[in-house]
Amino acid sequence: MLQHPPSSRPPVLGRVVDRQTRCVHYRTELDIVAIRFACCGEYYPCHRCHSEVAGHESAQWPIDARSTRAVLCGACGTELAIAEYLEAAECPSCASRFNPGCALHAHLYFEVDPSSREGVDSDGEPVVTTVSAASSPTVPSSST
Repeated sequence: MLQHPPSSRPPVLGRVVDRQTRCVHYRTELDIVAIRFACCGEYYPCHRCHSEVAGHESAQWPIDARSTRAVLCGACGTELAIAEYLEAAECPSCASRFNPGCALHAHLYFEVDPSSREGVDSDGEPVVTTVSAASSPTVPSSST
């Protein structure tokens, strides 16, 4: 983990709507991470922001890059290693909760070992977690 003071956080590109890296596509209370894309090394809040702004195709981080710091906690500015993020329900530095629904999109950012169970339940179905309207009354639930 590498924590950045607020003034030195890496820039987050795309259609960002707040300092905690929420974007126009995913903006619930729990949508507080940005991903550094393997193809360009830039942080974006989501795959859709990258697609709209980057001007090139995205690329997944390979499995052997799991120790690379490529996930930014929007709450505190900590950069997490990919492996750390994939195992975490919350930021290990500030304890802010991450959106568990993001597991549905992990394959867009990170190469997934086909023999692993990342993002699937015991039946092999994608894990789907929703955020209730009570926890985020002004924003529809979504995941990155």
